[in-house]
Amino acid sequence: MPEMNFSSFLPEFEGGYNSSETEKVWRAQSAEFREFWITRVMGTDSDLISDEDCDKVIKILDSNGKGNNKHTEAIARAMVSQGAWRRLFNELHKNRKLGSAVNKILTEQDLKLKAQYIDDLYGMEEAQKIYLTGKSGNTISAFIAAFDPFVDLSIISLKDKKLLLDYLKSPYIKEIDKETIGSKIVNSNIEVFKAIKESGVTGDARKLSQYCYFAPVRELWRGEFTSPHEPSASDEAKEFVVTVASDEVDDQLDEIEVRESIKIQGLLAKIGELMGFDIWLPNPDRARVAKVWQPKDPRTLLTTLPLSYDKATQSTIGLIDVIWIKNKRSIARAFEVEHTTSIYSGILRMADLVALQPDIKIKMHIVAPSDRQEKFSTEIRRPVFSYMTNGRLSDMCTFISYDDVRHIAELEHLSYTKDGILENFEVSAERSDD
Repeated sequence: MPEMNFSSFLPEFEGGYNSSETEKVWRAQSAEFREFWITRVMGTDSDLISDEDCDKVIKILDSNGKGNNKHTEAIARAMVSQGAWRRLFNELHKNRKLGSAVNKILTEQDLKLKAQYIDDLYGMEEAQKIYLTGKSGNTISAFIAAFDPFVDLSIISLKDKKLLLDYLKSPYIKEIDKETIGSKIVNSNIEVFKAIKESGVTGDARKLSQYCYFAPVRELWRGEFTSPHEPSASDEAKEFVVTVASDEVDDQLDEIEVRESIKIQGLLAKIGELMGFDIWLPNPDRARVAKVWQPKDPRTLLTTLPLSYDKATQSTIGLIDVIWIKNKRSIARAFEVEHTTSIYSGILRMADLVALQPDIKIKMHIVAPSDRQEKFSTEIRRPVFSYMTNGRLSDMCTFISYDDVRHIAELEHLSYTKDGILENFEVSAERSDD
């Protein structure tokens, strides 16, 4: 069998790629994004941008956006929750300085100036609080690609661009880490585009991006492999994608951050209590959490788990950081707060629970600072968690950031709010053809 190179799958890809239809879709979607940006985000009114208006554009930016499915087209999988997108747009609308900084990036044609404006944005403290300035550049790159999807690649992650540059043997791979974040984002778009074309694949930025994430091509450069996965009624022939993670060890964090994780535990307990759930906390954590949260009704904090599981399962459940229990007899949601410990340990505890009780139906969440989201995505997609008897753990367990927990805790009328609202803030690690 001949060795496969980057362009080997082009005939197969083009057989299912409708260039004219794709161009039509993206001209319309880019125009919709630009109109939203000009009239709503940059508008001079002081009104909040509605969730409905935000969601129409989030659907364009993020393949995980509300309403998207395998048949819709979005820029990429941006690793930003629905709720965080909504807050981001409203903050850009409210904060004129911040909105103008992003607007300069989107409208600037001089690439050196565009890179400088991105650097300026990354230097703004308020930008760091709303997912605008992550180290992979996902959010700002998604904006740039939506503004002109035929010129700017929909490959929004710097990590993926570096993998592509390395696979395609671009000389720029030796220079990228010497550059500022702005130069990396701008120049990597140019150099990846160039390297792809030199490999024999031609077309506009949208086509090239789609080709890179075409399943057999993606395997070549991203170090992933696929395996058959038994489809369910709601999981029609979904591709089973696994990443082999490195043995990278999480950095240990200081005592201030230890206290921060306890605050988040307390907030999760408070949110659950307001939504009408009973709360379980591990015995070793109770005294520390009590300094930041006290239940209004002492009976809300359970002293024993009212669950009919075997001893091994009870022991595993008892160590989970926060559990919301419905009607004193069933688990509604389970949360592992990961700050000073390895992300892997929290995921492993969830996997242990699923392995002990394969039929258990619990919504599980890893809660951590937003800069650990990529680590979560990598770890939960390890082979050990992807070949589980009852499916992939990444289909059962999602990520929620500290910032989103704080935001949820500040929402009005939580006592009248159902726990389904968390779905606006969770992010799945499952890969799509971004």
